[in-house]
Amino acid sequence: MISGKASEQNSKKPFNRDGLFLAIRIIVSAGLFSFLIFRNYASLKTVLPEIRGFNHYYLAISLILFFAGIYITTVRWDILLRAQRIYIFKGFLLQSYYIGFFYSNILPTNVGGDIYRAYDLHKNKGINLHKNISVIFMERFISAAVGTLYVVTSFFIIYRYINLQIILGFLVLPAAMLILFLIIIRPGFFKIYSLFRKFSKLHRVEEKFNEFRCSFFEFKNKLRYIFLSILACTASQMLFIACYYYVNLYVKINLDFFSFLFLNPLIILSSNIPVSIGGIGVRENIAVLLLRQFGIAESDGVIFSLVVLSIIIINSVIGGITYLAKNIFYKSRGFL
Repeated sequence: MISGKASEQNSKKPFNRDGLFLAIRIIVSAGLFSFLIFRNYASLKTVLPEIRGFNHYYLAISLILFFAGIYITTVRWDILLRAQRIYIFKGFLLQSYYIGFFYSNILPTNVGGDIYRAYDLHKNKGINLHKNISVIFMERFISAAVGTLYVVTSFFIIYRYINLQIILGFLVLPAAMLILFLIIIRPGFFKIYSLFRKFSKLHRVEEKFNEFRCSFFEFKNKLRYIFLSILACTASQMLFIACYYYVNLYVKINLDFFSFLFLNPLIILSSNIPVSIGGIGVRENIAVLLLRQFGIAESDGVIFSLVVLSIIIINSVIGGITYLAKNIFYKSRGFL
C-alpha cells in the first residue's frame, strides 16, 4: 500500500512554471505578429512589390549604424567593468554581447542576454558573478535614464502630434524613473523595509532589492566611470535613433530626425516588456501605434516595423553564428 502511494507521488511531475511562461511568451509573440500582418495583408500585397524601388543605400546605412550602436554599447559595458577593476579584451566583450543579443531576440528560452553575459564572463574569464551582475544592473539603469531623457527632451518638439491620453501615459516614464531612483537612495522614506516585514511573501523581493542597492552603491565613488558610461550610452542610443531614422527614409515615411528622439526609446522600451520572445509582436504593434500619431498610414508603419525587425534578426543571427563558432573552435563553457 505504501509503495503504491510512493509510486503515485513519484509519477506526479512538478509544475513547470518556466515552461508555461515560455509558452505564453511564444503565443503572445506569434499572436500579436500574426494579427498585425493579417490586419494589413491587403495593403502589404500592394506595398511590398514597391520595395524594389526603394533606395537600398539607406538600408545599408541603417545596418551599419545598428552595428555601430552595438559596438558603442559594448564600450559602455567595458567602462563599467573597468570601474570594478575588471579588464577584458573588447573583442571578447563584443562577441559575448552579440551572443546575448541572440539569446534575447530569437532563442525561445527564459535565458536573457544579460544572464548570458554575466554567466559568460564568470565561467570563461573567472570574474566574480556578483560584480558582473552589479555592472549589468548599473548598465540597465543608465540606459533607462538616458532613454527617458531623450523622450522628455523630444516631447517639447513633437508634442503637437500626440493626443492627450498618450501624453499622460508617457509622463509615467520619467515619473517612474525618478521614484525608482529615490527609493534606491532613500528606502526608509518610502517605508520599503516596513513593507517587506509586513508581508513575509516579499522576502525574495527584499533580497533582490538589497542586491540591487548594493550594486548601485558600489559605483558611488566612481563618478568618472559613470560619466563616461553615460556619454557612451548617449552616443549608442543616438546611433540607434539614426538607424531608425534611415529606415524611415528607406520606406519613404520621411519623418524628421527629432521625431525619432521620441519614438526610438519608446519602441525599444516596449520590446523589453517580458511578455513575448525578444519583443516580437509587441514592438511592431507599438511602433505602428506611435507612427499613426504622426499621421503615418498603418500599412506604412507595418513596413517600417518589419524592416526594423529584419535588422534585429540579422544581428541576432550573427550572434547565433558567433555562438556556434565559439563553442566549436574556442570550446567555451556555454549553456544551450
